[in-house]
Amino acid sequence: MKLKKRAPLAFLLITTSFCFACEKNKADINIPTHQKNDEEGLLLYKVREAKEAEKPVLVILMHGFGANEYDLLPLSQSFPENYIIVTPQAPFKIGSEHYQWYTNERSKEGNPEANIEELRSSIEKMQTLVKHLQSKYKVSAQRTFIGGFSQGANMSYKLGLKFPDLMNGIAVMSGTIFNSLKTEHDKTKASATSFFIAHGDRDERIPFSEAENSKKWMDSHHYQSEFHVYKGMGHSISDEEIKDLVSFVQQKVEKIK
Repeated sequence: MKLKKRAPLAFLLITTSFCFACEKNKADINIPTHQKNDEEGLLLYKVREAKEAEKPVLVILMHGFGANEYDLLPLSQSFPENYIIVTPQAPFKIGSEHYQWYTNERSKEGNPEANIEELRSSIEKMQTLVKHLQSKYKVSAQRTFIGGFSQGANMSYKLGLKFPDLMNGIAVMSGTIFNSLKTEHDKTKASATSFFIAHGDRDERIPFSEAENSKKWMDSHHYQSEFHVYKGMGHSISDEEIKDLVSFVQQKVEKIK
């Protein structure tokens, strides 16, 4: 994942297939790690605990292709201290400390798709992890937000459409809705879940047109969504985007009774 513009964050993360934080800054990230328990079947994850125990907010951020649980961890510094920030690691290893949520595939028409079995497995594991975290930290679905970058963004769309009662909002950073997913949910009733859709208009990995088409589909099916376009940004995340994301979550939280 790339952070655009001299980010004030403590770490600079680059590309969707290489995690700079994974290779160089592990020693600098002093945040407790949950070690995978085979009996629980949970994904490995990093967590920044909330410093304030009252009314915590749970934000789960999924990394992109080829990264791991360290990649989006620095974004936790942009959220309020009463937020629990969790960054899970995808289950499929593709190299030393590099992981993916699913194998990228193409439809007969050349549209981006995912290996069905791997996608289904990752979605089930994420559903299990979300429920575990909600129980562990005593956080309701109304105070839960799930998002991701690139592959993690595509995963977010899938989770938001398949399990709308699991969260209050979804953050899609540089992602797309697979056509197969559109077909699967074509006749479903729009839920109360809100979607934050963010994309750079110079994205070389997932074309901006993919984001536009996803937004149009969301609108045509009456889903609540807001579309943020970042001029000149490629396949990356900018400071402005993170500020917009934090604002989106905070606005949703303020409406909770």
